[in-house]
Amino acid sequence: MITLTETLAVDTVDDFLTREDVARLARLVDIRITETGWRPAYVGQELTELPDEVQASLQAAVLRHLPEIQRTFPSAVGCSPWQLIQFDSGEGAVRHLDGIGPDPLASPRHVARIGVTVQDAEAGGEFFFETTSSDDLWDTHRDGLAAPGYAHGMRFTRIAPHDRISRDEPDVAWIHKVSGVPWTTPAGAGTAVVYGAQLIHGIAPVVRGRCRKFITGLVAD
Repeated sequence: MITLTETLAVDTVDDFLTREDVARLARLVDIRITETGWRPAYVGQELTELPDEVQASLQAAVLRHLPEIQRTFPSAVGCSPWQLIQFDSGEGAVRHLDGIGPDPLASPRHVARIGVTVQDAEAGGEFFFETTSSDDLWDTHRDGLAAPGYAHGMRFTRIAPHDRISRDEPDVAWIHKVSGVPWTTPAGAGTAVVYGAQLIHGIAPVVRGRCRKFITGLVAD
């Protein structure tokens, strides 16, 4: 049963990846990027075609730490395929909101997301999430909806994916009117930050160096 609380929660998992894991996975990603010549088409575009060994290692880490994750996100049973994001100097992830999904009643239902750093920027590049009491956050069309698989009284946020914000699409312009309080979480490499899918979040611009993170969504049964 998915609750509203867990879709707005935040937690961390220490040693989600060991130092050896971080070094190995970063090296495998470097090889893949060199081989393919991949470059983000826009700031924040994800690299989705990760090596099988990388996917397997990250999926195994989720299963290994699932008991810890489920203390805060009890409906989580696994995760979607992992992706990589990277930001160079002057780049960051605009504040955005993924939500549980375009249709929160359809599968997969992402109750939360995980981000784990494999390359820290020398300065900047910190992950942040926002809390707010703004009514503009919520999709009022779904208020009072009897949603199977959700606790009674469940509410759903609107969504504003970062790629659509980057393209200045008018149907996501509402997020710029929502004022929130940002909370910065400068977790080091290997520590997973797990945050509810209905939280506004982003990555502060990199001041110096490069930031690379693996990200995925936690799915409910």
